[in-house]
Amino acid sequence: MPDKPLLSVAVIIRNQKDTVEATLTTLFELARLPFELFVIDDASTDGSDEVIESLLDYYGHEQTFYFRHEQTVGRANSLNEVLLHCSGSLFWAPERIQEIDEGLLIDITTQLQSSDYFALTQQQNLPNSPRKWVNFISQNSWFQDGDFIWNLPALSSNNAFFNPFAESHPGLELALRLENNFALTDEQWYKPVDFYDTFPDLSLRHEMLLSILRKYGHSQEIQEVLFDQLKELNHQKQDGQKPENNLLQRAEEMMQKGQFSSALELVEDVLRNESNHSKARQLKIELLEKKRRFVEASELKHEQKRGGHETSSTAGKPEVSIIIPTTGYGKGALEHCLVSISDHCDTSQFELIVIDNASLDDTHDYLDELKEKQFLNCKIITNKKNAGFAASVNQGMEAASGDYYCIMHNDIELNDDAIEQLKKAMESHSEFAVVGPATDNALNSDQNIRNFDGMTGELISAEYLDSFCMMVRADARLKMDEKYELAFFEDVDLCFQAGVAGHKVGIAPNVRVGHHLGTTTLALNLDTESEQYWKNAAYFNEKWDVNIFPEKEVDALNAFDQLLALDELVNPLFPEEEIKQHFEQLFTSELKTEILKTDHEPATLCRLVHLFMVMDEREVMRHLEDRLDNIELPASLIFQLVYFYFQRNIYSRCIHYLDQLNSQGNRLQADLYRLSIYTENKELEQAIPLLKDLLDHAPANPLLYKLAGEIHKFSGNEDEAGSFYDLAEQIDPFNFANEEKDAFGFEL
Repeated sequence: MPDKPLLSVAVIIRNQKDTVEATLTTLFELARLPFELFVIDDASTDGSDEVIESLLDYYGHEQTFYFRHEQTVGRANSLNEVLLHCSGSLFWAPERIQEIDEGLLIDITTQLQSSDYFALTQQQNLPNSPRKWVNFISQNSWFQDGDFIWNLPALSSNNAFFNPFAESHPGLELALRLENNFALTDEQWYKPVDFYDTFPDLSLRHEMLLSILRKYGHSQEIQEVLFDQLKELNHQKQDGQKPENNLLQRAEEMMQKGQFSSALELVEDVLRNESNHSKARQLKIELLEKKRRFVEASELKHEQKRGGHETSSTAGKPEVSIIIPTTGYGKGALEHCLVSISDHCDTSQFELIVIDNASLDDTHDYLDELKEKQFLNCKIITNKKNAGFAASVNQGMEAASGDYYCIMHNDIELNDDAIEQLKKAMESHSEFAVVGPATDNALNSDQNIRNFDGMTGELISAEYLDSFCMMVRADARLKMDEKYELAFFEDVDLCFQAGVAGHKVGIAPNVRVGHHLGTTTLALNLDTESEQYWKNAAYFNEKWDVNIFPEKEVDALNAFDQLLALDELVNPLFPEEEIKQHFEQLFTSELKTEILKTDHEPATLCRLVHLFMVMDEREVMRHLEDRLDNIELPASLIFQLVYFYFQRNIYSRCIHYLDQLNSQGNRLQADLYRLSIYTENKELEQAIPLLKDLLDHAPANPLLYKLAGEIHKFSGNEDEAGSFYDLAEQIDPFNFANEEKDAFGFEL
């Protein structure tokens, strides 16, 4: 038999599907507090009971008791029902919980149990006179039931119940009836959900005034004050007798309590009778956003902007086609992006084209909803495998019908109508084929907001733009080069194409957008140190004959400084032939002897090791490496050394450098290397738990699925291995095609 609980907790649910999971999960995860839990579903109609039953089954808490009412009896009656069955000496009835400080809750309940206080309250004192109670009731912010912990043995039998006529805040009504014998703590043992705020209605205020009258009515002075207050409430009730006003007031109260589904039903009742009721429409928007039904909320907002009249955005040819590729677990970012467009832009002349590159989350269902609602006259393109950014944008441009293509990343956030501003800039400057805004975060530092303080709105010519948000003139007939595969340099390439065709590229300094840089690429294991980046850099330079080697400037230096200059210029993974040739001419036996005999400064030594690694001069590299042991190496050099040795299957050297990372550097990247080494060496006891942990933290990383396939293959699970190989290929078909390979397609 379980020990007798210290605390009895009552959770009364009535159409709280949106919040019940957070409340119960927080309670079930209490590890040290002995408590019993009573959960009553007071005839919910929104599916709350299904959520409750699922959680009870999952956690299996032995001292949880669940009751379901077929008909609503109200919060106070439900709490009284629990009082008849509970065995704890302390009683707590929170409404909706976001967080519990378990240590503090244990301390205060232990102290309360051994005291003669009626109850404990958190953060604010209760009124202690009838006048103060009257003043308190006139306010809109009241104590929540969760702000009280009741000491049941200290309560007299004639007060140990909740007033059934107090449909909400029965705890406060009980506190009013008791003598002022309450303990107060300045610390919060729990926090309700963020949006939860009490808003007492007129009937509840009326009942509270009657409670004051019953307790303090012996004073004629108090009677007069209370009767005046009761008359005022009656006047307010008469003024609000229109049925729709009563429904909306109830809907607002339900929304404040987190009962979004029930509140929305009431609002829909009002709108069925009066479709253009402005207050009801605004409340519906708020409720839809609370329920994360952003598409419907956005459509309703636009109807309001148009005066409540339905107009179709499909009438006529759109001026701007917004093109947004998305992949991986990108729904959250895409959702915020589209909501910001809807909130800040006049979308009547837009069309939206979203390219879904084999997303792993429920993006597909979300996009189906967009299409069904015809949100921004949307078109959806679905790829079974990730086609890469360039190919996706090309798909979007082929499907577009606007005069301008606004290419955007899914992690953009607008704060004003930036799209209209970019369009107007292009209309005023026909010589520009590509125009982009300024931002707070971009790979192209020329587009940083801080560069344009105090500037006018004139376009500023630029050599290239970052594709986070770029508007392209449709009649320029530009197309992205798909050889750039997943990402990087396709935007620079497009701008170079525009320049060759005689067009200009420009930055609109007064147009500003927010950019959450790397939301999608980093999740795919892509950054500016990755193999994909340097591979694309090499392709771009070769395609456009970009001369990154200023031979005359380098030749003006002495031989040793020329080596250091080459290290600054060289592509670390795909070294340029011109630089390699110059290195071979420069690296004489005399210079080699000088380098090996000189005692170099740590920074210079690191640069030399890096250069000889890139040039694959392993003899000199190894001699210099021996001097690195007492130097704290930069994380970038560590990862380059690990990459070098990993490609050559020298795993001991990889581990040697990974062990030097300590707390610095990219821990995810380090764990990916360790997992790859464990898998290659068939050290499955180390590999499997690390794989599970990494999949929780980086569920869109294609390498993890490739390695999962390898692990299953080693274990003889061919079908499971094939499924994981397929997922890796779905995310990155360029580097992880599902076929037998001897080496890992590992990316730095």
